[in-house]
Amino acid sequence: MRGFLLEDDPQHAAHLIDCLAATGIEISHFSTASAFFKGLAEATPQMIVLDWWLPDLNGFEVLRKVREHFGLRIPIVMLTSVDSEDLIVSALEAGADDFLTKPVARPILRARLQALARRITQVPVAYRGRLTFGSFCLDYAGQSVVDVDAPEERFVLTPREFDLIWLLMNNPDRFIPRAELLAAVWGKASEVATHTLAQHVHAVRKKLGLARRGIRLVAVYGSGYRLELPAG
Repeated sequence: MRGFLLEDDPQHAAHLIDCLAATGIEISHFSTASAFFKGLAEATPQMIVLDWWLPDLNGFEVLRKVREHFGLRIPIVMLTSVDSEDLIVSALEAGADDFLTKPVARPILRARLQALARRITQVPVAYRGRLTFGSFCLDYAGQSVVDVDAPEERFVLTPREFDLIWLLMNNPDRFIPRAELLAAVWGKASEVATHTLAQHVHAVRKKLGLARRGIRLVAVYGSGYRLELPAG
């Protein structure tokens, strides 16, 4: 399991790395938000531990940017040295899964992280491994899409576009209600407007060239979508 730690204080970072390692999480440590986002562009962690006060960007902004690009699927623990009820509420409302005040007792931190790790391992099998649909091959861990008939063609999808096509290709020829798609891609508590889903569907159709490959991604009565297997 891969975890990202964003903490600029060396002493706190050493303590946190030790606790994270004890839970079996492989740690990538970053001291600045800019370094963190560079790392995020190269690999997707399964858990993020994020300090609130950073030298180049506050943790709230980092949290917001991560949620914008990855939705709710990556658990995020926020840390701060300020014990403020308003701060805790703000972090949780912005999408943090947990909030801890430093210094954090080792047993408490370890228990919280293990609880989040259990949440990750309980992801349905359909959301792990690889998937083949027509000539497409999808790798969930690598968040990549390849057309085996045209390996030179590259597909660049956002994390939410990938989650959307992964869900649809796992359920070929099945009508999937709009609410189910929104909950799966944006989270059960999401208030994302339905036109946002339509925009992502349009982007997936265009980026993957579904029409020219004989694959139909159709809207059904304006209440959901169905991905139809290619003919033959």
